[in-house]
Amino acid sequence: MIRKILYMIIAGLCLTVGSCTDDFLDRKPLDIISDADVWGNESAILAYLADLYDNVQMETNKSMASGEGYPTHFTDESMRGYVWQIQHNPTYPDNFLVCYNDVYGLGYDDPWAYAKIRKIHEFIEKMPDATIDQSAKDRYLAEAYFLRAFNYFTMAKRYGGVPLVKEAQKYDGSNGEALQMPRSTEEETWNFIAEDLDKAIAGLPEENVSGEQFRATKYAAYALKARAMLYAGSIARYGQVQLNGLVGIPSDKANQYFNISLAASETIINSGKYKLYDKNPDDRAANYQNLFLDRTMHEEAIFVKAYSADKGHSFDMMSLPQSIGTGWCNSIGPTLELVEAYECTDGTSGTLKINDADGNPIYYDQPDDIFIGKEARFYGTILYPNATFAGVTLEIRRGIIGSDGVKMAATTTAGLFQEDPSLTLSGKGGMTPATTNTGFYLRKYMDPAGVITGQDRSTTNFLVFRYGETLLNYAEAVMELGRPNDALPKLNEIRARAGVPLKTSVTMDDIRRERRVELAFENLRMWDLIRWRTFTQVCDNTLFAALLPWLDYKTGKYVFEKAPNLLNSSKTFLEKNYYQPIPGVAQNPVLIQNPGF
Repeated sequence: MIRKILYMIIAGLCLTVGSCTDDFLDRKPLDIISDADVWGNESAILAYLADLYDNVQMETNKSMASGEGYPTHFTDESMRGYVWQIQHNPTYPDNFLVCYNDVYGLGYDDPWAYAKIRKIHEFIEKMPDATIDQSAKDRYLAEAYFLRAFNYFTMAKRYGGVPLVKEAQKYDGSNGEALQMPRSTEEETWNFIAEDLDKAIAGLPEENVSGEQFRATKYAAYALKARAMLYAGSIARYGQVQLNGLVGIPSDKANQYFNISLAASETIINSGKYKLYDKNPDDRAANYQNLFLDRTMHEEAIFVKAYSADKGHSFDMMSLPQSIGTGWCNSIGPTLELVEAYECTDGTSGTLKINDADGNPIYYDQPDDIFIGKEARFYGTILYPNATFAGVTLEIRRGIIGSDGVKMAATTTAGLFQEDPSLTLSGKGGMTPATTNTGFYLRKYMDPAGVITGQDRSTTNFLVFRYGETLLNYAEAVMELGRPNDALPKLNEIRARAGVPLKTSVTMDDIRRERRVELAFENLRMWDLIRWRTFTQVCDNTLFAALLPWLDYKTGKYVFEKAPNLLNSSKTFLEKNYYQPIPGVAQNPVLIQNPGF
């Protein structure tokens, strides 16, 4: 397929030059392309490279699994929208959500990435002989090493140690057994990722020229190194060595990896090329929201996955509130636990007040009054009852309390309140098991400028690496190294932008909480819980909660209650799931399966 694409590109280029107007009989077949055609033509090389970029599993908002599932669904961040989306996978009957194995394990995009890595090896092998400028060759090779490291990172965090295939294998029809490679240790795997990133850093530019803004730079490689080595350090500190090191890293290596991560983050910070997005300091909520909608390579963007009208994703269509979207909607319902993790601007807890000191319900004039005082990131991330999005005010209620004091809950968004048929029980935005089952929708990454209701039509870019994460990676690494005084200023940079009071001291719990709210819905929470080995505590048959707004018909005011999500669905993460099953063990006898599978 790639060769046909490349040939089409070259054929298009040939239309502009005389040498391609030779006699018809002298033309090459359209399904054959020589190495000289590819490696002597920079446009073809760039097309090949673009394909390598496109196939890396970066876990953007396009990385959707079966049943409209995203990584956020498996954590304490959110619940899915429909009953059919949470049926347990019969292949993995461990009380986990249906597409867990798709996103975390095998994946619709196949995180067992050797087919992708083989293409990279072919690129690396052919590039030295390419008849193009040497400086271009050096850069392309560096990009290939960056992409190979990313693919191995995708595997290492899922499987631990994997076979380290470092060149394209050649099958001659009889050497199948010789090509079967055993797993390397997890420590060796992470070290190989670091080595590839060092090669990438050596050859990548510090910045891109116009038109190349979505290609990797040195700082993208440093950002991947910081994230990956922080992960490896956490595995050494909190994990357990098993299978003679195929999974786990010796604990005495933890500081080594934390120091490597710290140095990478420090390089990004000291470069002076990046800072926190702050284009609208007078409206911190709008500023935070726009950070993820701004399609430019702005001051916080280190590496971005770009989308366009002809190469889009479906995140908006899947996540829109019921009253705004059409067809598929409501895929992501933020949990009450996440909502309450956002502090108030006066530094107090973000726990919502539903009862007074005597235990009586508090009556609110408007349903959004209960959120007054919440910090900016809450407003930039969550759609809550009475929030406005795309010009629509979201009516979200569980039902209505009649004049007789009896609560009447909505079962569908069309259900009418019998005492006053001008009202629906749920409001336009719903709160039913088929809309939001937590009382909230998602705002972050959702574009209010144009409501997208078609599949693969969203064009919002995804921030793969941004400076906010760099500051948090730095803070966590120095905290792990026993230097809280160095962590504090970086944590406070993040808090200052959010408009919450600065801290005078910092704990690891502070840093982890800050990651939770700052990086929510960026597909990092699942991996944080895995590398900290806290997933089994966070999701231990846990029934995550909803906020139920009730309209009191007599007073016209709102009262609230906290209750289990309307799907009544719990989440459990098993100890064995800190690693996923190695694919292909039955076909490759030298592979050793992970514990528990």
